[in-house]
Amino acid sequence: MMLTRYPFRCCQLISMCLIIIGNTLSFSAHSESNFEALFAHNASPSELTQLSKQLAPSAQAKGLFTQYRLLKVLKKPLVSQGSFVFSKQHGVIWQQLSPFETTLILQAGRLTQIDSQGQVQVSDAQQSASANQLSQLMPILLNALLSGDLPTLKQHFELSLQNTTSTNTQWQLGLTPIDPLVKKAMPRLVLMGEQHIQTLILFSDNQDRSRIEFTAINEAPLTELDLARFSPAIEDSARAAQ
Repeated sequence: MMLTRYPFRCCQLISMCLIIIGNTLSFSAHSESNFEALFAHNASPSELTQLSKQLAPSAQAKGLFTQYRLLKVLKKPLVSQGSFVFSKQHGVIWQQLSPFETTLILQAGRLTQIDSQGQVQVSDAQQSASANQLSQLMPILLNALLSGDLPTLKQHFELSLQNTTSTNTQWQLGLTPIDPLVKKAMPRLVLMGEQHIQTLILFSDNQDRSRIEFTAINEAPLTELDLARFSPAIEDSARAAQ
């Protein structure tokens, strides 16, 4: 295992976060017009209250994801699959298993990358106040997105909502970032689900998008091995001891 550390600028942090969410790529199964009505309807307090009754935000969760991405020059989406772990205390682990293996661990002030050969590279936000601000914010936003934490989302996004009624449990939540740095990286997001987040769609400023579908979500307390994954060196030691 090789470990390197180096400071990085705000734009580099944004790029790393976009690797996680695939924002520079697109999904072709939906047209932009499908969400125009959603973003035209600001969520009212009563609607958000109704949605919050459906959701049960958790301090931790893990599960599987399938990500559909499409470059404009391609006719068919690129599909990747993997697993994720998130903890409000520790951060987010995004592990792609196919078509090749790579792992990203996003924590406050730090991004860890593990390639298919097991080599580890750690980037620390040390160089500028803006980079440090975004590095602190991104784990909070990703945790809130994955858990459906509406109070936290409301602090950082303008919220739009459709299809949440007493008889219709399917809903769509549109998010427009308030922070200029975040908005530059991901201008619009859409969350869809019922009692849990099922789908996350992210848009880029050139109207490309990425669609991520979540399955097998488990909100039970994380195991010691799950927690060790947030510190790759510790995880290696834990595996060696088995």
